Amino acid sequence: MADLKELEKGFFDTLVVLKDVLPEMVVVGGWCPYLYAFHLWKKPVPEIPTTTDIDLGILETGSKRFESTVYDRLKSAGFALKRLYVEEETPVEFVYKKKALELKVEFITSFETSDDTLNRFLGSELACNRIDAFEVLLKETVTIPLKAGKEILNIRIPAPEIFLYHKGITFVMRSQDFKRDKDLFYVYFMLRFHPDRKKLLDVLNGFKNDDYFHAFKQNIKEYLADISSLGYLILRPFLRTSMAERDINADITDTFSDLLKLL
Repeated sequence: MADLKELEKGFFDTLVVLKDVLPEMVVVGGWCPYLYAFHLWKKPVPEIPTTTDIDLGILETGSKRFESTVYDRLKSAGFALKRLYVEEETPVEFVYKKKALELKVEFITSFETSDDTLNRFLGSELACNRIDAFEVLLKETVTIPLKAGKEILNIRIPAPEIFLYHKGITFVMRSQDFKRDKDLFYVYFMLRFHPDRKKLLDVLNGFKNDDYFHAFKQNIKEYLADISSLGYLILRPFLRTSMAERDINADITDTFSDLLKLL
């Protein structure tokens, strides 16, 4: 696995290529905890599981026209093309490649986003996954300045509270256990290191009438209700690098206790 500096370089290089259209995107997925910790909260945290994907959420742009599609921008920048289906020319994904490093660039949107946006903005050749509950991530975003070489980029990310809520809804939907496990760790991470626990819980409490809140509540209770729950086993490997084995159960219990009371 590449170290964080190498991964950062690939991440930053990709954002620089897309700098002119970043206002139409929201960085989502595994890069969010990194961005929260190092660029929003600016606080020391234990090692965050690194990701080899760059996930970019697409906002609705409708009939707005762009000088170049995202497909054209990445292709012109020399990103590698990868077909989703061997015998079909499109759709394609792009991969950032430098020496041994490969970072897949994935685009995600909601079922509410128009085909017009995908064609005019992304380009009809480019793959974009529509996923359930993605619109939740767009309820509130924050913008952070990010120094990428000589460039200062303004990056949109979901508000931390929204990111936690969305992961709590969707981690059980993941097709592979290791992805489910990492997403559950992100829920833990946000609860554990958010600098304003009261604000976090107040925002989550405000979602009690949201259509997805029942799923959020059910998932957290199923996986974290007590030390016999599956979530404790899932989180243990992530926490071994930052604390003694004997302290892990108590730490998980303490981290989730206020949220479980709210539910």
